[in-house]
Amino acid sequence: MFQTRAIPLTYEYLSRQRRHFKRMTSLSVHNFLVLYKFIGGDEMCYNLKFDYVIKTTQKKRIAEGTLTPLDCLLMTLIRLRRGFALEDIAMMFGVSCSFASKVFYTYIQLLYLQFVRLREKIFTPRGAQPKSSLPRCLKPFTNYRVTLDVTSIKIQAPYHYRQQGNTWSSYKSENCVNYMVGCNKSGGTSFVSRGFEGAISDIELFAKSGIIDMLHPNDVILGDRGFTVQHLCDLVGAKVIYPPFLGDRERLSAEEELLTKKIAAGRVHVERLIRKIKCFLLLKRITNRMIPILDQCFYVAACLVNFDGPNVQ
Repeated sequence: MFQTRAIPLTYEYLSRQRRHFKRMTSLSVHNFLVLYKFIGGDEMCYNLKFDYVIKTTQKKRIAEGTLTPLDCLLMTLIRLRRGFALEDIAMMFGVSCSFASKVFYTYIQLLYLQFVRLREKIFTPRGAQPKSSLPRCLKPFTNYRVTLDVTSIKIQAPYHYRQQGNTWSSYKSENCVNYMVGCNKSGGTSFVSRGFEGAISDIELFAKSGIIDMLHPNDVILGDRGFTVQHLCDLVGAKVIYPPFLGDRERLSAEEELLTKKIAAGRVHVERLIRKIKCFLLLKRITNRMIPILDQCFYVAACLVNFDGPNVQ
């Protein structure tokens, strides 16, 4: 729709098309401006440098200099949300491909650095979610703190054979990077780990993610069957609840079946959260050149999901 426009795409134009603005960026116009102020507004964005050694011609610098910081942030969010190739996004905004690449890299780093400052605050304090305020599906779990799950992002096979082996997931049968995602009582993002190579186990990922340092005594974590990490949670006095294993038995007991259903009802929201994160289509086409900023892209996408508001009633 926008790729055939004779006039370059700008924030001023797209902000008048509110329905398309939401679809292209995942944010409403109001939330977009809130995000712009959050990352520093004009004071920060007008002082950003995309390149310290400029070798382009004066004519090209003038043409590319017409992009405002709002346009640059818009370009970044559209590429992250819609997954457009650099060539396409450059044509949409009427700039060179190299300049579009520098804008995206710079603004993704800025967004990541501003969001990561809130890492401790995003991990919802236990006092902020008393049992009386929990949704019905989480009320059975006293001292509930977070629901965890692991998701993987498919990547292009690395050139180095050792990296190929380390990123290969026998479970997914593809090269991938694994992330642990935490969901709060409202279905929003509360924790995102850094990326780990696909061959890592859920237990090892949990141990290296740093979440243990953020837990307190008596905190309750909901996890999948792969989260047999009670020995790690014992270090801080926390408790992890996951579905019971059948083992050598023919069937679960009535109490275990009831617990399994309660855990499934509570965990469904972290799966919905991960599905929303993966709606940022750039995460579906990770090439080797993008791997260095994959962690930043994933973290920013996870934080942008929180702008949708509560997802659990």
